[in-house]
Amino acid sequence: MLNEFLSEIFTGKFNKAISILESAALKSPIPTEILTMLRLAITKPEQNYLSYQKTFNIWSKWGQPTLKPNATNLKIIFLSDFTSDHFSPMIKLFCAAQGVKIEVLLPEFDSIEQTAFDPSSSIYEFQPDIIILIFSEYWIQKYTGNSSLIKQSDLEAAQNTVSNLVSSLKLNSSADILIGNLPGRSFGFPAGYVSMGKVMGWNLALNKFNQWLEKNSGGRIHVVDIAEAIFSSGGRKSMGNINYFRARMAFEMPGTLSVAREISSAICHLSGKTNRALVTDFDNTIWGGEVAELGSFGVDCGLESPEALGFLMTQQYLKSLRPLGVLLAGVSRNDPKIKIIFTENKDIALNLDDFASMQLGWLPKSDSITQISSELGFGSDLMVYLDDSLYEIAQVLSVHPYIDVVLAGPDSQTTITRLTNYRFFNAVSISSEDLERGSRAIKLKEQREFKTSFSKIEDFLEAIQVQLSFSKLNPDNLNRVVQLFQKTNQFNLTTRRHKEEDLKQLENNGTAVYSVAYEDTFGSQGIISAFSLTPKSNSLIIENWLMSCRVLNRTVEQAVFSFILKKSRGKKIIGEYIPTEKNGLVRLLYQNLGFKKLTSATNKKNGYEQWTYANSDSENSPPKHYVLIKEIYKSTR
Repeated sequence: MLNEFLSEIFTGKFNKAISILESAALKSPIPTEILTMLRLAITKPEQNYLSYQKTFNIWSKWGQPTLKPNATNLKIIFLSDFTSDHFSPMIKLFCAAQGVKIEVLLPEFDSIEQTAFDPSSSIYEFQPDIIILIFSEYWIQKYTGNSSLIKQSDLEAAQNTVSNLVSSLKLNSSADILIGNLPGRSFGFPAGYVSMGKVMGWNLALNKFNQWLEKNSGGRIHVVDIAEAIFSSGGRKSMGNINYFRARMAFEMPGTLSVAREISSAICHLSGKTNRALVTDFDNTIWGGEVAELGSFGVDCGLESPEALGFLMTQQYLKSLRPLGVLLAGVSRNDPKIKIIFTENKDIALNLDDFASMQLGWLPKSDSITQISSELGFGSDLMVYLDDSLYEIAQVLSVHPYIDVVLAGPDSQTTITRLTNYRFFNAVSISSEDLERGSRAIKLKEQREFKTSFSKIEDFLEAIQVQLSFSKLNPDNLNRVVQLFQKTNQFNLTTRRHKEEDLKQLENNGTAVYSVAYEDTFGSQGIISAFSLTPKSNSLIIENWLMSCRVLNRTVEQAVFSFILKKSRGKKIIGEYIPTEKNGLVRLLYQNLGFKKLTSATNKKNGYEQWTYANSDSENSPPKHYVLIKEIYKSTR
């Protein structure tokens, strides 16, 4: 069934693909293959609203099942000054495809100010995780007027109102706040970019407003690029030319879908559910032809033809993802010698250093992706796979059902168009960790190659001289620690998704929150772990402990526990384990560190386990590790 579905959905026969889903026999639990097909239908861009509504109905008929493992549940408020009921199902649908299950509250029509400024409002009783604030062009006209020229003072009045709205939302809620920037007008004014003194054209005013929004973002405030969503879905044709007159809807249906997808990708990014790697095939995907047959200089890529230019632009797009922290991996059923193309052919935009992992050989590509997952330290559910072969896509999905896929071809221009339209790599915030992730992945690749020269792991660990630096929560590490709590799934003992306010509240209640930075002879990997320790009268509780999988098998976890042992000052240590779909990796961590399970505190229903480590137990000794431990003292405020 999957093969037939893929053939229909990737050859433009979306309705036939939906028919296959509608005819699927319902079972409990729903087979993973069926859920994979449903997810692919949701993520496929460029369909009409009715098609997505059909998909939503199928998903709802099946009980709105989770579509990726370890789903995150969120409460969302959608605040707007226009009719927005039709946004809710689409945002739910697009978020579900990335592993975020949301509950949406829509306040009354055109009630932004009344709702946000009222501390007893229903939106605050709802206790949302994210508040979405989207303005139409008609909202800003309340302050600027409906004139071709806008006064600077009127623009500032609109900005002041937004500032007050945000302040009230922050004061009365701990939610993250997503604010949409403004696209152009449905019906453009002349002279949109003129200015004289303290008046300016409408387009210039919008530009200044959007720049002001960006300048005032940060912390819990994030800007959603609604202007880009409207531009990509048809520009002015996607604005509410007809729908506003009929139903006070700010966008036509193509614009609604594009904006809903943009908002959904922002929600997923804040939830740590964004794709972290793109895995690409080579032949006829990022260049034309087969390199093994044509050689390094015979493939199609460069400036000499439209098709070659399309391949070049595809490579440039892949390369552009690296500064955002998206890792690039290559898979090809080829002789490993073909990778010389990346050093020989100067028309190729990519080079070997752009790849955090490269798997070349004759094994099934699903095996190669398993190896990539092991090397990069996260699951295939956080990856996008690009290939020109439906056979290879089907084979990969049979083993990695939660990976996102993009079919390349039949021409290079279609490939670059599809890649950009899927919007898999949207981001509404970026950290120093994101900026450095690519270079750190390259260092890890160098370490893997260096490791092969040692016969004993102990000799390798001593040679690379691992050092861990422990710091309490402070302004320098706060963003990264929050990011770890939001994104880490595999090495995460309780998967408690603490936000900034949660961590500060823990501190106020006496819990110590630590970050752990990693460095070895190859360079720094930045902050790779975080944990929280809650002292009790006769014990120390590990409230949570999480770590990046990229530094596993280096006795880092043993070193972290040695640090915790020191902080316990002889008290009994209590650790908790709450199983999820993704954290089976650490199921035996406490046992391997010498803890004993408290059977009286085990809950067989949800799998909750409590473990204890008694320092006075003569059988226990600090775990052996090959790490230098350093504690850094900084102000927490």
